[in-house]
Amino acid sequence: IATAEGQVGYLGKKSNAQLDDFRANAGGKWNKYARDLDALGDFYNGKKNGYDWCDVFVDWCFVTTFGRDLAQKLLCQPDRSLGAGTGYSLNYYKQKGRFFNGTPQPGDQIFFGDSKSTWHTGIVVQAESGFVHTVEGNAGNPSAVRACRYTVGSKIIKGYGRPDWSLVPDEQEDDNMVIYKYLADVPEYYKAAVDKAIHKGGLWGTGNGELNVSEDLCRTLTVLDRMGKLD
Repeated sequence: IATAEGQVGYLGKKSNAQLDDFRANAGGKWNKYARDLDALGDFYNGKKNGYDWCDVFVDWCFVTTFGRDLAQKLLCQPDRSLGAGTGYSLNYYKQKGRFFNGTPQPGDQIFFGDSKSTWHTGIVVQAESGFVHTVEGNAGNPSAVRACRYTVGSKIIKGYGRPDWSLVPDEQEDDNMVIYKYLADVPEYYKAAVDKAIHKGGLWGTGNGELNVSEDLCRTLTVLDRMGKLD
């Protein structure tokens, strides 16, 4: 949820340029989320950048937060999946018995549509007082990451994919901390900020090039870079 909320305000791009800038080059379907998942090679059944990206955004939030392997288990998706499509994504949850109607829970993947099709998705961040609050990619005009609200029971809500949170290790266990030994190991969606911090003298490694930077620090540097604090 925190990962998704941190992306609110990102605008889809009209071309495959300036993908990391929240506001620049706005007005299309190119985006950093599909770029990062495409870079994994076999996450989807093909390249997805430049197409509708609401489901890609959800998947990116899970991969960014939990890492690829655990994210795929939570999303009920195999390698080379069709999970960039909302209908396919919904069915992956169904096949694992993880699709529910009724009362939403924070962390659910919400699906919108009708009896004939599924056309949109997002992440549930809160459910209270008869409303479900979400963060959604590729929402509105212009296409953007937006915070939205719906009445629970709305006819356009098809249901909720519910990850099996028992698969997530205790976040307090230090053994689960992700450490990137070299800059080349840092995921692309963190690399620009980490590289900038190195060149600014904020980070330095050992003589043999080891960096040993945690994923938490990478995430923090990325947020600071987005705010212009590393310039």
